[in-house]
Amino acid sequence: MRFRDLFGLTRAALASALMFMMGALVPVVGVLAMLFAPAPVLGCAVGFRHAAWRSVAVAMIAAGLVTFAGGWQAGVGYLATIGAAAIAMSYLIERQQPFERIVVGATAIIVTAIAVIALAYAGSPQTLAQGLRHDLMGGLERGQKFYGAAGLDVVLTADVRAGVVDTTLALMPALMAISAALMVLANLAVFWRISGRQQRIGYPLFSDLARWTTPDWLIWVLLVTGFGLFIPLRAMSTIALNCFVGVAAIYFCQGLAIMAFYFKLLAMPSLARGLIYFITIVQPVLAVLVCAAGILDLWIDFRRLKPPSPEARNLGDFL
Repeated sequence: MRFRDLFGLTRAALASALMFMMGALVPVVGVLAMLFAPAPVLGCAVGFRHAAWRSVAVAMIAAGLVTFAGGWQAGVGYLATIGAAAIAMSYLIERQQPFERIVVGATAIIVTAIAVIALAYAGSPQTLAQGLRHDLMGGLERGQKFYGAAGLDVVLTADVRAGVVDTTLALMPALMAISAALMVLANLAVFWRISGRQQRIGYPLFSDLARWTTPDWLIWVLLVTGFGLFIPLRAMSTIALNCFVGVAAIYFCQGLAIMAFYFKLLAMPSLARGLIYFITIVQPVLAVLVCAAGILDLWIDFRRLKPPSPEARNLGDFL
């Protein structure tokens, strides 16, 4: 290996390790930086010869740097989550896989690693649940004190706090999966931008996202998990709830794609688009409506992506 290649690997590993460590050292900004820790690994490996080995080398060097700075637990945490996800993403991009498959694979690795590490650290699921409950209750109390210091009269009763904590704990798997998927998507988008798009990897990782659709069979998963919410067994209904929320998040993305299609059609300025997207994400009512649009798109076909069907003569052929 040439010195130039070794220097590039070390530089990428140092950047990824620093971004990962910032998550523990710098509030807010550090967490945002940590989310993009896989990007240097992708930038150093994908598109070069022996990309898989390059990604492994960068991840191992970065894990060593994190271990030197923060201890072996931090090093293992980096390698099992950020490092493993970056290696999987590099491998799948080199195999010219669609971005959906890359997101699913990398998300599964991150969520599984976090769950295993958390269980190993806690010792048992009960201890882990108690620790999470304690942390969430502490976060709510600190948030209430912050709002009180800011002059905002926000008072949550004990029952309300307990309900919020119980709901959050029940949805923790879905929230982890959605967060990990968003992180993978963000890193793919950054890599797609800095790598010169298709010229470096040889295939369109992201095509026209305004025309992106979910597979038709996913609606059955949504229906089955929706009915699963009424299962009298608490464990089964909780699993169904998490699956339902995860599938609903995918349909929400399809609703955003519908919005992007018409924004593009109307030549709406980028600033206005970003503002509308932000309001849609933070406003629950609008988010539900966008999710519903993504589901109904299977039948109505808002963007006219499906060929007309003279035999069916359904409502989508006339709108």
